[in-house]
Amino acid sequence: MIIGLDLSFNSTGITFMFFETEKATKIRFYRLVFDDESAKSGKQYKPHDIQNVNQIIYKMPTNVTKYDLLLTDLTNDDEQISTTLRAMICSKKITKTIIQTIDDFKPNEIIVSIENFIMPAFSGQNQLKTVAGLIMLQGFVRSNLIMLKNSFEYISTLKITTPPAKSVKLQFASSGSASKEQMIESFYKNYDGKKLLPNTDIGKIDDVVDSFALAMWGYSYNLRKINVKNSQIIEL
Repeated sequence: MIIGLDLSFNSTGITFMFFETEKATKIRFYRLVFDDESAKSGKQYKPHDIQNVNQIIYKMPTNVTKYDLLLTDLTNDDEQISTTLRAMICSKKITKTIIQTIDDFKPNEIIVSIENFIMPAFSGQNQLKTVAGLIMLQGFVRSNLIMLKNSFEYISTLKITTPPAKSVKLQFASSGSASKEQMIESFYKNYDGKKLLPNTDIGKIDDVVDSFALAMWGYSYNLRKINVKNSQIIEL
């Protein structure tokens, strides 16, 4: 099984590809969407239904306070505590989705591709906080995956790859700086995207397409068709 993870607090895309030969026999898509119950909408956020995409909503717990998470009374960083809690909750939902799908397909080998984050070249407090939060989320996901291998006796190999976004875009859309629109266009043109996601005009799919591109990177890595020198490979 090859898994592509496009991590995001608001909308994580997940692609599962199950192989019995060199051709995928099953493909499954997920979107994990955050519901903040914002006053703007006045009601629970419900994403558009997109055919062949399983959409899951997660929320922050209401029965945990920042004081439950403080290590010392000298620490009082509300934003940091909130980000940590959100990363934990989001990573648990992602891991639960992965566990359920592994249990369905029962693969003996798994490759997981997660985009490697690069710190921005220019300064900006909000951007730095966003990247730091995503790095934290990836850390929790990777930690959960490492523990996951021992949970299933039929898994012989688990590899975690973290390719740079530029490498994934270059392989998938022939441009290391491909836009979201160009990635979606390549999905339609080169990967028979309309058969995989028939009604993409009614909802957001860029995160799902990005997770598909990451899965394709993992597929190419498995076939030794790409240069992986800039990517971290963890084999368990």
